[in-house]
Amino acid sequence: MHGGRKKLKSSSQTPKNKIDIFGRLGDCSFCVAQSVHKNFRFVFRVFRAMYYTLRGRGDMRRVDLWVEIDKAGLRAIPIICLISFMIGLIIAFVGHMQLELFGAEIYVAALVAISMVRIVGAIMAGIIMAGRTGASYAAEIGSMRANDEIDALKTMGISPMEFLVLPRVFALTITMPFLTIIADVVSILGGMCVAMAIMNVSVAEYWQMTLNWISFKNFAVGVFHGWIFGWIIAITGCICGLRADKNADGIGRATTRAVVLGIVGCIIATAILTVIFNWLDI
Repeated sequence: MHGGRKKLKSSSQTPKNKIDIFGRLGDCSFCVAQSVHKNFRFVFRVFRAMYYTLRGRGDMRRVDLWVEIDKAGLRAIPIICLISFMIGLIIAFVGHMQLELFGAEIYVAALVAISMVRIVGAIMAGIIMAGRTGASYAAEIGSMRANDEIDALKTMGISPMEFLVLPRVFALTITMPFLTIIADVVSILGGMCVAMAIMNVSVAEYWQMTLNWISFKNFAVGVFHGWIFGWIIAITGCICGLRADKNADGIGRATTRAVVLGIVGCIIATAILTVIFNWLDI
């Protein structure tokens, strides 16, 4: 009798555990679907605000746009140059060590040029801007939310989407392609320093080899990646800021979330665009 009771007890517990597992999976799926729906609604609101602004009926001020361009563009050039130069050095040095085994070290210039111009330069610029500017957007807007400044804008009839979000989105989408080009050029300079120091190649020879291997197609693909990364970083930073909790801990979590989502979004976009470009033979 006791054994039968134990069997009945264990058999009655198993379905409950399965129900709990499926229930948690269902809750997680519902939360993910709800989050995706909210994000798509936010993106739709951004495009709608952009439409009204371009027609001259928005609340965005030009002075705010220029301030954000200065903060997201000009002030980001030093860190972009430093990181890109070091990445160019590393790729050239490692590439020389491996290509030297096959007697093909002359292709170091091609390795640095193609890899940086097509994709790596845009990815490095995107990661830097996600940690620098995306986090800044989340912290700024989150602080305004904590101080009830966003509610004050709504009370005065000013759209936070047009007044706060659009200048940041426009600024980053405008500056990211130029920052990507700067990252490409500086990384090539870093590779040139390695070639001059190790391979005894002159500046003219290195640039000639670089120009022979760079095509407009690769250049356009890299700039397009940078433009897409600008959209992703700006929108994720603004979303995290507008949804931050109204306390210091909430602002910190929003800043961290903006960096993580920005970097993950750039990597996912890179994978999708790579498949599309390979399918289109670009």
